[in-house]
Parts: sequence; structure tokens; C-alpha cells
Amino acid sequence: MILNARCVQILNMLLSSSTHVTADKLAQSLQVSRRTVYYDIQKINDWLRSQGFSQLKHVRDLGFYLDDQVKKQMAQKWQTLQTIRHYEYSSEERKAWIGLLIFIRNRPIFLHDLLEKMQVSRSTLLNDIKELKTEWQLFQLQLAFHRKQGYFIKGEEMQKRKAIVHHVAQLLATVGYERLCSELLGGRISSINDIIRQSEAFSSIRYTNDVIQTLTIYLSIFIRRWIRGKYIQMDEQEKEVLRSTREYKTAHYIITQIENAFQINVPKDETCYLATYLLGSRVTDDKQIDQSNEIAILKQMVKNMVDDFQTYACVQFKHREELKKNLLIHMKPAYYRLKYGLHLQNELTQSVKANYHDIFTLTKKVVHHVENVVGQSVSDDEIAYIAMHFGGWLDREGVSVPTRKKALIVCESGIGTSRILQKQIEELLPTVDVIDIISVREYRAYSLEHVDFVVTTIPLQPRDVPVYMVRPILTAADKILLLRETNELSETRTLSVEALLEIVKKHATIINEQALIQELHEYISQSQRKEIFKKPMLKDLLTKHHIQFVEEVGDWKEAIVLAAKPLLDGGYITNEYIQAMIDNVMTLGPYIVIAPGVALPHARPEQGVKKIGMSFLKIKNGCLFSEKEEHRVYVLIVLAAIDNETHLKALSQLTKLLSDKENMRVLFSTNSVEEVLTLIEAYSH
Repeated sequence: MILNARCVQILNMLLSSSTHVTADKLAQSLQVSRRTVYYDIQKINDWLRSQGFSQLKHVRDLGFYLDDQVKKQMAQKWQTLQTIRHYEYSSEERKAWIGLLIFIRNRPIFLHDLLEKMQVSRSTLLNDIKELKTEWQLFQLQLAFHRKQGYFIKGEEMQKRKAIVHHVAQLLATVGYERLCSELLGGRISSINDIIRQSEAFSSIRYTNDVIQTLTIYLSIFIRRWIRGKYIQMDEQEKEVLRSTREYKTAHYIITQIENAFQINVPKDETCYLATYLLGSRVTDDKQIDQSNEIAILKQMVKNMVDDFQTYACVQFKHREELKKNLLIHMKPAYYRLKYGLHLQNELTQSVKANYHDIFTLTKKVVHHVENVVGQSVSDDEIAYIAMHFGGWLDREGVSVPTRKKALIVCESGIGTSRILQKQIEELLPTVDVIDIISVREYRAYSLEHVDFVVTTIPLQPRDVPVYMVRPILTAADKILLLRETNELSETRTLSVEALLEIVKKHATIINEQALIQELHEYISQSQRKEIFKKPMLKDLLTKHHIQFVEEVGDWKEAIVLAAKPLLDGGYITNEYIQAMIDNVMTLGPYIVIAPGVALPHARPEQGVKKIGMSFLKIKNGCLFSEKEEHRVYVLIVLAAIDNETHLKALSQLTKLLSDKENMRVLFSTNSVEEVLTLIEAYSH
């Protein structure tokens, strides 16, 4: 039997992993369902048996892994098996092969040539060609056929080069450099590689190994096109700018060496084109940054990216300037790659997505600054490299990013109301991203594969993920529901003694397994009890000195300022936090009116909270928070939360207190601190 490309990818991930890999991580990395992963695992196990290897091992809560002994056995045979094409090409691989074979042809290419190469049925191949025609429309290219000439491509050479770069990147990611060279190019590939390495000495720039490999392949393909008189044409103004760069001098050196080695003449436009590639190439030891206008634009772009990343991640980089400087060094070649449509293969993209998903997601939220500058979308490969910069800096400074979740909003109240709900959710839950807002009709067919939970303002039929129904303007109960449920979603799952035991067995000899199991159970249960104890109760936060009574106030702004005064005087919050609470109402309206006559002013922790606390203000005559009488408030309870979790117990107790009509009557009529404290005490348990 033979394996498909996805099974090979799974095996490669397991071979290179030093730990277990969960089905979820595999599904996320490959962008498929868990069911598909388990189906592929079954195929892999069948193949392993047919090759005389042990099957994949699986431990509940930890995932799949290969024994070290099996890894050693496979290491001797795996590369050989891949080289002799022990797996079938995927549709994407076949289309990439077809495209490149036509681009480098030195004789007519007909259907029977492609059938011989792809080893698939005629109908499958014809379907691949049909899909390739559609995809090439994005490059303004047409795939044509002539009875004598075979398949050929119509379009500008610049667009053809972009398609070549695209297909090479596809195959490098799956079949690898060695195999791509041997099956596609052959011939004098080593001499081209030598010329590129010689250019490093000429220019005093050292390129990364993947840059040298991809440039070797590109030049091998371009040489075949040059021999056939297929040249690129570049804008005169663009060429003038490129000639002033040191990369142009390196490109000129490489082209001259190629002309001598292959006995061909190459137009100067090709030297300029090669210079664009070198400008977009990653280097290992070059930190020269010039002071051109483009660099000034890139510096501002990098600053905006760092600013936004700090905001979204709720972190502050201590060595911010150094981060910006290092990120600029990376973004300079990335800018040229994007500008000239050059693709940089990143072998770590899937690993970054799977193992550093939150940092990748955050980075994806800030790359619009790059897209605005270059006028092009940024690929996942480029995003992964930028994410590695941010992730490395977070590790260096010992900062962790909260786990992020994806929410879907289903709302029929109009786009304006939906956006307000989105803003409330993202302010209430800083580690949640609202990925889409859809209608009920769209919800029925919407894929929830990458959605963690759904927030809706109307009744919905539950599907595969939790569904939380709330009001368009979130009430206190709505907020508590979302905070509690999403907190449970984002918590680290309960530790499995079985999984821990499996890890210990792998690295140590166990003297008394039963005693170890018992102690692990005791330790985990103690840790969980300690975690619960950390959360203060309502009486711990709403104390005697935080309760006030007044006859009336000037307006709602004054009411918020006065209600927050005990927290400000006690050093719980800053003036900035009070202003943030006011700004929220100015922006969103009276959403803090959580029940008739009751408001819960609050803002985000990072907007000025020093320590957790609550304060209470009773206004005898009430205060309007809008022109509507229904927004008249008699009781304000200010919340100062330090995170998304610590205050949840107290907030839950407050919600129960406010849910009782008799309690509300007492709060609206009393002028006694002791009476309020008695109510608080009754619900603090």
C-alpha cells in the first residue's frame, strides 16, 4: 500500500516530535477534522504493519507518539521510502507538478506525458488541469493546448514567474528540496548552487540555507526559460532604483557567472529581477539598515505592529526598542518579498500554528499594517515568521499570553447592535476574538470547526459547540454567564494521573506504582482546592467603608465619579480607570444598567486597576443614564477587576442578591450601611 501526502505529513510530525501529539493538534495543523485524523492514523498503522514496524502508540489526554526504537528503525528507511515515491500525490501537488513541467519544457508536453508522471486516471488528471486553469486566472495566465505544441501558457512573463514561485513553494513544503531537484531539474543544479555560495564571498552577505536552496531551484527553472528566449521586462523607474542597491551588484555577479557557465546571454532586466529576490531574502549575519524613505515607512509600520500586539496580548515589552529594531531587520526583506510577489517557504508554519496558536492569531491581527504598506495580503508563512519574533521576545522577557478563544455572534437585530455586542464581548473577554457575525439562516450551514462558542441574541438549535443566549446590551447575569463559561473553556484541562504516569514511566523506574498513583491524586485535588480558595467573596470586596448614600447628583458622570471615590481613595484604582468607565458609557450607551434601577460601572483591568475591589453608592432621587426613564439608576456598584477570573465568585453572589425582588426593595429604600452589609453577608457563602 502507499500513503497519501497528509499521512506522510503526520508521520513526519510524529518522527520529529519529542513528546506526544494530540489529535486536536494534528487536526489544527492540517486544517482537517478530528475524524479525518483518526482515519489517517488507521491508514498509517496499516502501512507501518506492512513495513514491519510497530503501530503508533496512544495515551489518553496526551496523544500519539512513536517509540524511540521505532524512530531509529524508521530513520534508516524513511528517506528511501519517500524518495521512491511511496505515497500518492495530493491534488495540490499534482497541479504544482503539472504547472512546473509545462514551464520548464524543452519539448511539447501532452496529456500522456502528464499521465506517466502523475500515475492517476485520465479523468482525475483532466480535473486537475481544469482546476489549474481556474487557479491561474489569479495570475492573469491562460493554459492553452495546441495539437502540435501540446500544453503552453499565455500571459506576461512576470506573472509566469509569480506562478513558478508559487508552485515551487507548494512542492518544497511537501516533497522537499532533494526530491524536487532530482525529479524536476536534475542536470547542473550543483553548479548553480556553487555560484550562489560564491556570491556570498563576493557580497559579504550570508544567506540562510533555505534561501540558497529555493534560489537554486528558481535559477535552474529561469535558465531553462532564458534558453528558450523567455525574458522578463521591468519598469525603467524600478530598474533605476534597483541598480543603486548592493543586492543588484550581487545579482550581477550571479548572472555573469551563469552566462559563463551555460554559454548564454541574459538581459539586464533579469539582473534587476534577481535583485528583487535578493532584497527579499533572509540573511544570517547582515544587519545593515539603510535610511531610505521606504525604511522610514517600514519603521512606522513596525511601531504600529508592536503597539497593536501589546494591546491585543495585554502585555508590555520591557525592551520594546530592541524588539522594534530586530523586527525591522526581518520586515525589510519581507517587504520586498511581498512587493514583488516572491514566496518564502517556512517549514515551521504548521508547527507555529499548532504549538503557538495564540501568538499566531495575535500576529494575524496586526499584519494589516504590513498589508496597508505593500498593498498585498500576507501569507501564513510570512505571518508565522513574524509570530516567531513576537513569541521569542515573549519568552525572553518571561511574559505569557492568555489563551485565546474564537466566538461567533448570531444576531438578527441589525449590524449596529451586533457591533455593539461584539465590542462588549471583546472588552469583557480580552482573550476572545469574535471571528464573525452572522444571521440565523447563515448559522444553519456555517462550519463551527474552528469556533469555541456561539453568542446569540435569539434562540438557536445547539450544535457542536456551546451556545450562550444573551441580550444585545449585556446584563450582569449575561456577563457572569460568559465569564464563567469562557473561563472554564480557557482553563487548563484537569490533569490526568494516567497521562502523568505514562510520562514518568518513559523516563524513570517506578518502585511502587500504586503509592505513586495515590500521591498524584492527592496532590492534584489539593491544587484544585487551593485554586477555588483564591477567589474572594462579595463581603470581602464590598466592605463598610466602600458604601455611600447621597440625596442626588448632578448627572451620571458625577454619579460614576462619586461611586468610585472609595476605591480611588483606597488605592484600588486610578483616575484613568474612572475616565475609562465614563468613556465606555459615552461610546456604548447605558449598557452598564444591568437591572431596573441598578448600574454596574466597570472598565478593563489594564485601564487603571491596582487591586481588586467594589464600591456601593445609593442615590435617593436617582440619576438618568439616558433620556429614557427606564435608565434611571438608584444604586451604582463599581467593579474593579484585576483579571477575568478572580472576581467571578463575588460577582456571582451579587447577581443572586440582585435577582431577589425583596432585596431590591430593601436596597432602594434603606439609608443604613448595616442593612446593606447584612444583605451582602447573607449571599457571601
